[in-house]
Amino acid sequence: MVEKEFLKACEKVKQITSSLDNSTLLKLYGYYKQATEGDVAGGRPGVLNLKARAKYDAWASVSGTSSEDAKKEYTKLTNKLQIKEKPKASFEDKHTKAKEMLNKELDLEEYEEIKNLWKAHSIAEDNRDIEGLMATLTDDCRYEIPQVGKTYYNKEGATQFYHDLLGAFPDIDFRLLQIYISPQGVVEEAKVKATHEKDWLVLPASGEQVEFETAIFFPWDSKAKRFKGERVYFNFDRKFYKKYGMEPPFPELEE
Repeated sequence: MVEKEFLKACEKVKQITSSLDNSTLLKLYGYYKQATEGDVAGGRPGVLNLKARAKYDAWASVSGTSSEDAKKEYTKLTNKLQIKEKPKASFEDKHTKAKEMLNKELDLEEYEEIKNLWKAHSIAEDNRDIEGLMATLTDDCRYEIPQVGKTYYNKEGATQFYHDLLGAFPDIDFRLLQIYISPQGVVEEAKVKATHEKDWLVLPASGEQVEFETAIFFPWDSKAKRFKGERVYFNFDRKFYKKYGMEPPFPELEE
C-alpha cells in the first residue's frame, strides 16, 4: 500500500513540478532520495555550487529516516499540494521584456558614452582609484556575486567590495578576453591572475597565485549616464576547486 501510494505521488509531482516553489521541491527531493537510496553519501558540495549544495542538505536533513517512512512523508507532502492551473501566456506576454530590449536601438552617441565610461572604470580599477570607480556608478548601485549569494549595496557597499577584493588580491590583474556593448550595458569576459593573501567571501587565503576566468555585467542607466553596479560570475577550473579543498560542481566529469 505504501509503495503504491508513493509511486502515485511521484507521478503527481512530475505533472506539477513547474508550479512548485524551491523550498517544496527540495523537501520532496530529500524524501525521494532517502526513500529510494537511503542515507546521503559523499562530501557536501562547495559553496560555489549552490544548487547541488541545497539538494545535498535537503537529503541530509532526513538521513536516518527509514525508506518506508520517507515514502510516507513524500506521499503526505504531495497530497497537501494544490494543483494550480497556470494561465497560458502568449509569446508576446512571455517575452515583453526581451522584445523591449531587442527593439531598443543603440545610437552612436550612446555607444560612445557607454564605451568611454567603461574605459574610465577599467582605468580607475587598474590604478586602484576608488574615487574614480565611484564616479562611474549610480548612487543606488549594486555589486552582486550570485554564486555565493553576496550583494553590496550603494556606493558605500561598492567601496567595501573593492576594499575586500584588493585586500585579498593586492596584485590582481584582469586580462580582457571579450567585451560586448549594448543599450543594456557592458559584458566583459576576462582572465584573472592574483596572489590570494587574505580571506575573500567564502575562500580562505591560500598565499598562492590563483587563475580563473570571470564574466561581469555592467548594467547601464541611460538617464544617469552611469553604471548601476556589477554582476560578477566566476568560472573556476578543477585545479582551483582542489586548491581550496572543494568539490567541483560536476565531479563525475573528473578524469
